[in-house]
Amino acid sequence: MSDIEQFGPWVSEEAKARFAAFLTESASPADLAEARPFFAAYNQRLLDKAQAKYAVDIAEREIAGVKVHEVTPAGGAPDSPVLLCLHGGAFMWGEGPGALLEAVPVAAVADMRVLAIDYRLAPEHVYPAAVDDIVAVYRAVIDQVEPAKVGIYGCSAGAALTAQAAARIAREGLGKPGAVGMFHGAALDFAGDSVLAQDIFNPAGGAAAIPSAATLPYFAGADLDDPLVLPGRHPETLSAFPPSLLISATRDFAASPVSVLHRRLLAAGVEASFILFDGLWHAHHMDVDLPESVETYAIVADFFRKYLG
Repeated sequence: MSDIEQFGPWVSEEAKARFAAFLTESASPADLAEARPFFAAYNQRLLDKAQAKYAVDIAEREIAGVKVHEVTPAGGAPDSPVLLCLHGGAFMWGEGPGALLEAVPVAAVADMRVLAIDYRLAPEHVYPAAVDDIVAVYRAVIDQVEPAKVGIYGCSAGAALTAQAAARIAREGLGKPGAVGMFHGAALDFAGDSVLAQDIFNPAGGAAAIPSAATLPYFAGADLDDPLVLPGRHPETLSAFPPSLLISATRDFAASPVSVLHRRLLAAGVEASFILFDGLWHAHHMDVDLPESVETYAIVADFFRKYLG
């Protein structure tokens, strides 16, 4: 057994097996025209498992001109808080099944209505197109639901968009959401020891395969020093954030910036919690078969119940 296939005794057998499979899987396509269908099929396989395990109702809607998937627990949750879910995918893919994949388990476990937003994607649409879509939906939602009963969360690129949305909402003087969740991503660039560690944990790609804000198409033309672009660099911007939940894992290339963002939120006077899973990887909770994923959904649900009521 190689060093990277060794785990602590608390890591589930399901997670160990899944990580071993990662080491033999072919890398995702580099060409965008191939990457989008590749990830759509990958996310659909995971979504099929999620829908088999969690009973929800799904309806496609348009809010403020933006395509949204409304996910409600089976039987409905008419008086519940509302969560906005922002999918990952390097800002370039992850729509459709990817958006639903991140919403289905949370809606069922939290017993809340979740709006999974199919925001515009790069490179066709660059910053601030995606966050414009998210804030437009948020404006429409708070016409019907008080802001304190609305939460926003996302994973990877969706975590960065959650931070951008929180910063924009504060800048525009809209009602502050009750809470936000940023998972496996942050309002900072990908850097630090967790990126360097990918040379160990991801032999096929390593640290060289990790994108940066300077090279991601979504940020083309954006001023990376703008507090609305990478809010984690700006304490005054962070001070306006609502209670925040951050989640990462020791084999996640985003673990370093997520941990740094947690410290900076605390320093800015924000209520913030950080959960770090040992032995897990980027976006581990997308696979509903992992016990650690089930644990993640419970953590997220408890967090939003605490702050949204």
